[in-house]
Amino acid sequence: MDLSQSLPTFNLILDFVLVIASVWMVIVVRGIGGIVGRALTLIVLGAIVLGMAHLVATFAGPGQLNIFDGATNNFVHRLIVLAGFVLVVFGFRQIRVMKD
Repeated sequence: MDLSQSLPTFNLILDFVLVIASVWMVIVVRGIGGIVGRALTLIVLGAIVLGMAHLVATFAGPGQLNIFDGATNNFVHRLIVLAGFVLVVFGFRQIRVMKD
């Protein structure tokens, strides 16, 4: 059985699962206030950006919408992932404030 034919479909499904999981995180975190709430909100926003990065990489690259060529698509994907990680780090910094 050749999985190379099915992998693009599985990858697309997983991209949507990542976004759905991040929306689920928003629902779970909603209503928590204070420093913990702000920290978790930033972390969840970072997770949403990370999930969206995969959708952008899938749809904007060659083979779908052809917005970017392969190299540019990879570069844009990494920039979006970097932005997601920055949000996650800022969220963890908020939690660190509670320790100090």
